[in-house]
Amino acid sequence: MAPPQAPAEAPYPARMPSRPPKYEIEKDGQTSTIRIDDWTITATKRPILNGKEIDAAEKRLNLPLPEMTFGNNSLTLRYRPGPPPQHAQVAGQSSVVAQEQPSETSSVTLAWNALDALAEVAVGEGWEERVGGGVQVAMAEKWSKGRSSPSSLLSDTPLPTTPVKPHDWTYSTTFAGSVAGPSTFEPSSSHHLPLALLSRQDPVLDQILFYEDVPLFEDELHDNGESLYNVRIRVMPHSFFILTRLFLRVDSVLFRICDVRVYHAFGSGEIIREVRGMEASYDEVKERLKRQSDLSPLTDPNFVYQAMMAINAPLQSPDGSGGSGDQQRPELDHRPRSRVRGKPWPGLGTRVEVMQLPTEEQAVQEGMRTLAL
Repeated sequence: MAPPQAPAEAPYPARMPSRPPKYEIEKDGQTSTIRIDDWTITATKRPILNGKEIDAAEKRLNLPLPEMTFGNNSLTLRYRPGPPPQHAQVAGQSSVVAQEQPSETSSVTLAWNALDALAEVAVGEGWEERVGGGVQVAMAEKWSKGRSSPSSLLSDTPLPTTPVKPHDWTYSTTFAGSVAGPSTFEPSSSHHLPLALLSRQDPVLDQILFYEDVPLFEDELHDNGESLYNVRIRVMPHSFFILTRLFLRVDSVLFRICDVRVYHAFGSGEIIREVRGMEASYDEVKERLKRQSDLSPLTDPNFVYQAMMAINAPLQSPDGSGGSGDQQRPELDHRPRSRVRGKPWPGLGTRVEVMQLPTEEQAVQEGMRTLAL
């Protein structure tokens, strides 16, 4: 007799503030900003780096950049608790009542940009054994030792003879975003993403107030696959949700995905972050095509993600149960089977973390201490 199935998840309630937060949006062509609740969220989208910028970035990172590096693109979220600055009239001029304002040191900033993401790509002699996750195909060694810049792959010119520093030519970064401020993410076994709420499509409660898709880098791995990294955000009246994704396809070898999901309900005082890394062999994903003669879905990150979730589902729960329950209660630090020889890629597995945001009271107290100094 089959074991009874768990009951379907009840719809996750929208954690609406007592009043829907006011918001304002500004756009100037290359940047878009929304100010809502205690947050200022800015997305910047500009062209790929030029030659001079590439040279400076490669010198800084000691890494040949991907073919298309959007080094001036970014997504930045700044949290500053408390009401807007209050003003007082002094000698006919408006001045801020400083003692009533939160300190700048209590603000929290989350940010994503290409160069910070690429800074976590493994480099140096022996990186495969030291870091793990090395992917070997016929051209890998030649690329890693001979490739000098994105422009060298945009023509038929021979690869340079002067070697560069060895590096992970798949650009498999595990970057989860940078954090600045007094708060940090801590592991949690009791938090999870409200997937039912995030998949709900109520035209009023879940109206999308702000949406941006920001590309950070892209590389075609010398026509042997692709490595993509982008960050998307949507802001609703009750919350914001961020998805950053590394999508790697090495033809005839493997697929790799590293997803970072960040959720905040306005007024909740906390941010939930889930980081999930998976691998599947090329053939495992290919077997899930409806028509084996049509390989186009293999270039679709969403199709590959769904296939990889199904492939890895039995492996994501130590009791072997898999299934939809894993999405509601991700197992922490459980690592699916690696698809590479040698040391596994360090991005494998799932972890859930939570950040407690500074309160308005804490911010004001910090501001008072700063004034006293």
